Amino acid sequence: NTQYMMIGLLEAPVLAFVLAYLVRYFNTDDEDNVGYVFNQNENMPAYMFMSVVVALFIGLTVSAEEIIKDRKILKRESFLNLSRFSYLVSKIGIMFTLSAVQTILYVLVGNYVMGIKGMWGDYWLVLFTTSCFANMLGLNISASFNSAVTIYILIPFLIIPQLLLSGVIVKFDKLNPVFATQGSVPLVGEMMTSRWAYEALAVNQFKNNASFKPFYKFEKAISEANYKRNYWKDEIEKKLSKIEKEIDDATKKKELEADVLLVKNEIEKEGKLHPKLKYKYLDKITNSITKGEVNSIKNYLNSTYKDYYLAVDKKARKAKDELSLKLNSTPEKKEEFIKKQQDYQNEALEQALKNKNDLGPACLEKDGQLIQRTDPVYLYPTNNYGGAHFYAPKKKLFGKYFETFWFNISVIWLMSITLMITLYFDVLKRLLDLLGSLTEKLPFKKKKR
Repeated sequence: NTQYMMIGLLEAPVLAFVLAYLVRYFNTDDEDNVGYVFNQNENMPAYMFMSVVVALFIGLTVSAEEIIKDRKILKRESFLNLSRFSYLVSKIGIMFTLSAVQTILYVLVGNYVMGIKGMWGDYWLVLFTTSCFANMLGLNISASFNSAVTIYILIPFLIIPQLLLSGVIVKFDKLNPVFATQGSVPLVGEMMTSRWAYEALAVNQFKNNASFKPFYKFEKAISEANYKRNYWKDEIEKKLSKIEKEIDDATKKKELEADVLLVKNEIEKEGKLHPKLKYKYLDKITNSITKGEVNSIKNYLNSTYKDYYLAVDKKARKAKDELSLKLNSTPEKKEEFIKKQQDYQNEALEQALKNKNDLGPACLEKDGQLIQRTDPVYLYPTNNYGGAHFYAPKKKLFGKYFETFWFNISVIWLMSITLMITLYFDVLKRLLDLLGSLTEKLPFKKKKR
C-alpha cells in the first residue's frame, strides 16, 4: 500500500521536525543574544519525554489494524491448519522493520534540529525499543477486538496513563498517597513503558555525554559527602536530642522506640555501605538506650563519621580540579572545554535529575529510615531486585549493579516478549470472551424472547 508506506515513513521525520523546532528555545535578549545553545535550552527534558510519547503513539497506530483486517482471511484459512506462529512472526517482523526505519528518521531529524550530539545510537535504541513495545501492544488489541473503531477509541486510554504515570508530568511522590511511594517508583509507575524509556534517555544524556562523563564519579562522591555531612548527620543529631528528652518521659515510650529504631537502622546502613564507618557499639542502640550511649553516638558522628566524609569530599574535589586544570591548560583547550560543555550538557536536564526545583526537604523520614531526595542521579539504590528511585544512575539486581540505560531497555524488551506470548495464546481475546460470557449470566441481564 503506497499511501500507507508514504504516511508511515513521513510521519516520524515530520513530527520530529515540528516538535524539535517548536522547543528549540534560545535567549532573544538583544544584549545577550548568542543564538541557539544546547546547554541553555530549557525544553530539553520536554523534548525527550515527547519523543518517547511519539514512539509509543506511532508504534500503536501502525499496528492497531494489522490483524483485524485479516480476520476474514484467518477464519477462512483456519481449516487448513496453517502456522499461527509463522503468521505472527511475519507481522512482528514487518512492524519492527517499519519501527526501526521510523525511529531512525525521527532521531536523525529531531536530534539534528535540537543540537544533540554524540548520542544518535543511544536515542535510536531507546525509541526503537519503545516503538516495538507499542507494536506488540497494538497487535494484541488488534487480535482481540471486533471493530477498528473500538481499537482507535481504545488508543487514548492506553496512551494517557503513559503520560500521567511516567514520573515527568506528575512526580511519583506527588501522586495520590494511595499510589505514591517515597524513595522509589510506585507499582503503577513500574508498569509504564514511558517511565523506563524516559529515565533511560535522561540519565544517559546527563551522565554519559562527552563533556560530563569524565567528571561524573567525582561529582557523585562530592554529592554523597555533601548530603551525609549537611543533611543526614543533622537529622540523626536531631533524633538523638529528641531521644535524650524521651528517655526521661515515660509517656513517650512509643516515640522513643521509633526514634531509636531509625537511628539504629541508619547507622547500620552506613556501616554496610562503608566498612570504615561501622559503629562498634551498634548492639547497644536499643529501647533501653542511656544518655551516655547517646553521647557516644554523637561523638562518633562528630569524629569518625564527619572525618570520613570530609576526606571523601576533599579527595574528590582535588581529583576534579586536577582534571579540570588539565583540560584547561592552554587558552585553546579552555575554549574547547567551554564549547564542549555548551554542546553536550544541558542545565534544565541537570536541574531535573538533581531535583533542584523541588521545594521539599532534602531528607525525608519514612518507615523507620531517612530517604534522600536531593541528587537522585548520584544515588545508588540498595534494593536487590531491580527496584529503585526515579533517575537512579544504576539498578541493582541479585547483588550486581547495571547501568540504568541497559537495564531499562532490557525491562522494556521483557515487556514486549510478554506481549508476544499473550498474542500467540490470544490471552486478551480469551479474557474478553470470558468477561462476555460472565456478563451473559448476570441475573439482571434480560433474556431474549
